[in-house]
Amino acid sequence: MMVQRAAPVSIALRKCRKTFPDGTRALESLDLTIEAGETIVLLGPSGCGKTTTLRMIAGLEQPDEGGQVLFDGVDVTAQPIEKRNIGMVFQSYALFPNMSVAGNIGYGLRIRGKSKAESNARVSEMLDLMRISKLAERRIDQLSGGQRQRVALAGLWLSSHAPCCSTSRSRHWTPNFGRSCGSRSTSCFEGSASRLSTSRTIRRKPWLSVIALSS
Repeated sequence: MMVQRAAPVSIALRKCRKTFPDGTRALESLDLTIEAGETIVLLGPSGCGKTTTLRMIAGLEQPDEGGQVLFDGVDVTAQPIEKRNIGMVFQSYALFPNMSVAGNIGYGLRIRGKSKAESNARVSEMLDLMRISKLAERRIDQLSGGQRQRVALAGLWLSSHAPCCSTSRSRHWTPNFGRSCGSRSTSCFEGSASRLSTSRTIRRKPWLSVIALSS
């Protein structure tokens, strides 16, 4: 079955900074453009604003007055997360313990009303990509930390027409898996959504752009 994918989305931040009510400056003024389908990592030490930046893009935080978040040139700054059609994975992974691996990965498609045939095809594709096909019917509490991370990222990447944000670091990924995902980046990333992640350190990949933030 051929899966139809919607056009990828570009993201732009304009003069985005964040100051919390107690006066803490979580993010200095940031201008950033992410091309449609581009994969980037925000790199920097704890407290420099990496996660705050992702939360702004997702709609979980509002920038200070004058800041703008744009999707394909459209100002979405005032839109809440449920209207931005965006995926986000937190460090806790937020998986459903009452669902199987396949159920967790396909959950986003089901709530958007995708057909069973399309959902099954795309879930199968992601299971294969993440090398967890044999775990499809396994419960979440039967998985290792690395396996849970792959399930969470598979569910995120499955929403391939939506911008994706992740605060989940790749410490659980084995070298072989990392090389495999990188070598298959054409099918995984090309023509798909903009993808952002955060990290304190990173090994460069040919399909990654790295943006360094300082505290």
